[in-house]
Amino acid sequence: MAYKFDKSMEQIKRANKVIPNGIYGHFSPAVTIPGHYPYFVTEAKGARFKDVDGNEFIDYVCAYGPMILGYAHKKIDEAFAKQARKGTAMCPSPTIMIDLAEKLVDTVEAADWAMFAKNGADTTSWAVYTARTYTGRNKIIKAADGYHGTQPWAGSNHSGITPTDEADIIKIPHYDLNALQQAIDTNPDNVAGV
Repeated sequence: MAYKFDKSMEQIKRANKVIPNGIYGHFSPAVTIPGHYPYFVTEAKGARFKDVDGNEFIDYVCAYGPMILGYAHKKIDEAFAKQARKGTAMCPSPTIMIDLAEKLVDTVEAADWAMFAKNGADTTSWAVYTARTYTGRNKIIKAADGYHGTQPWAGSNHSGITPTDEADIIKIPHYDLNALQQAIDTNPDNVAGV
C-alpha cells in the first residue's frame, strides 16, 4: 500500500504562509520531495510516529538522537512531569544538572567534564570551537553537502551563507578516504578537526 500525504501537503501550504519553507531544518520541502514525505506528525509512541494522514512510520532518526528509549516512555515522561512542575528552561541552572554531569563523568571513563545543549548544531559547534582552541588551528574538514548544523560555518545547505563563513571549511565527498588524506596533506599544520 502506497502512503498518501494529502493532509501533509495541505498543512505545508498553510505553514508556508507563516514559516520560511513551512518547516525548518533538513526535513523541509526545500530538501525533501513534496508529496513523498510526512511533514507533520500527530503522535508518537515507542519507536513509531503517525503523520497527519494517518500513516505510521518507524522513527529511525530518533528525533535527531534523544529518543533512544522511544517516545512517550512512561518512566521518562513521569520524571519530566515531576521536573516540569518545578519549572522548565530556567535561566539559572538547577542542581539536577550537576547530578547528571557527575553521573556522566562517573559512567564515561574518558569524560572529565560534561556539557549540555539544546540541539546537535550547538554541540557540533562546541566540538569545532574545542578543536580549534586545543590545536590552535583553523581548518575543519566536513562532508560536502552533509548536514552539520545550522550555524554559518556548517555550510552551504541553507541560505544566507557567505564565502567568509566557509573560508576555513574544507569540503570532501562522503566516505572518500583519499580526499580526506589529501585535505590533511594539503593543510598539514592547519587542520583542527574532521
